Amino acid sequence: MSAETDDLLRRIDETVEAEHIKFHPLVSAICEGNASRRSLRGFARQFFFVGPKPNPRPHCAVYAYAPEGDPDIEHLWFGDVLMEEATGSHSGTGHHLQIYFNWCATLGLSAEEMMATDAIPETAAFEQWRYFNAFKGDWIAAIAGIAFIEGASAKRNDMLIESFVKDYGYTKGSEGLTYWEIHASEIEEDHGDIGPAIVRRYANDDYTRTRVWNAVRRSIDLQWLAFDGMYRAFFEDDPRYKRWQE
Repeated sequence: MSAETDDLLRRIDETVEAEHIKFHPLVSAICEGNASRRSLRGFARQFFFVGPKPNPRPHCAVYAYAPEGDPDIEHLWFGDVLMEEATGSHSGTGHHLQIYFNWCATLGLSAEEMMATDAIPETAAFEQWRYFNAFKGDWIAAIAGIAFIEGASAKRNDMLIESFVKDYGYTKGSEGLTYWEIHASEIEEDHGDIGPAIVRRYANDDYTRTRVWNAVRRSIDLQWLAFDGMYRAFFEDDPRYKRWQE
């Protein structure tokens, strides 16, 4: 690995931590016990587009375009990420969409209601971004754009779980918390392993390093934008979002 690639990974780690989504006001509102049931329902319906709904379709496109025979692609991407999201192969659960619906059910939201939900503009932008690099064949940017922020999300989810139990009546180990507990565990942290692995192996020129950096930078920005929109819509009750509000 070149010094330039090593510097890129260090810069990514510093940026992901400095702009970690755990610092967002929406996360703070939940963790301080200030979220109403209405706010949590709005969050549930729109977070759907940030993670649960797209997976694992973009992952499949990435796997199709990625180099064949690469052990990290086979093990870390196909095995640890794609198969876990699609089948719960490591966690022993099931498709992550279904276990997300189990949490939504605790808020009185059915799977049918969730599938009929209309995305606010900000979560729609993030969902579309999830497909952008994957479907155009830029597999390394697609991996970089999700792996670094996904690996870091375990800390945010751990904070949410503590608050769900302390302030909102949930029980650790219950079916309703399975989605969040899996995504706060080493399984979620391990999803981030593919990022550094493929950057070290393939980001050996300025052009590729720039693509990787731009993908990570855009993912951080769009994740914050998605949470901004959810916060305005369901925690501040901004009238701009009236058609999405209950």
